[in-house]
Amino acid sequence: MPSEVCLSIQDMLTGQRLCQSSSHNDAVLAALNQQRNDGILCDITLIAEEQKFPAHKAVLAACSDYFRAMFSLCMVESCADEVNLHGITGIGLKQALDFAYTGQVLLEPGVIQDVLAAGSHLQLLEMLSLCSHYLIQEVHTVS
Repeated sequence: MPSEVCLSIQDMLTGQRLCQSSSHNDAVLAALNQQRNDGILCDITLIAEEQKFPAHKAVLAACSDYFRAMFSLCMVESCADEVNLHGITGIGLKQALDFAYTGQVLLEPGVIQDVLAAGSHLQLLEMLSLCSHYLIQEVHTVS
């Protein structure tokens, strides 16, 4: 359902109002994720452990300083169709991409090290924060 936000008294006097959809952002990201899953309109393929993952440079650059630098600072990778990522497992990269497109990451003891390594390497700070919270909860559960 659309929501309406008034910016100031001046805007109210002129009849201007900023109207904002509460679902647009999520719908766009969901559509981009579906495109990624279908391999449609992707402009980069990331490779980890010989596993290939299609993605959109814009999505990656929007959530990672690592990718923003890679794709915008005249680096060799900025013009490449494929980029090999060394030091990251396929599992870690898959989880990192899922997070970039959904804001969610499925964590469990068997993958946490791979996810942490990928998040650290790719500078996905919000994902690292979720990993930290997960580990704290796990420590409290074990105690």
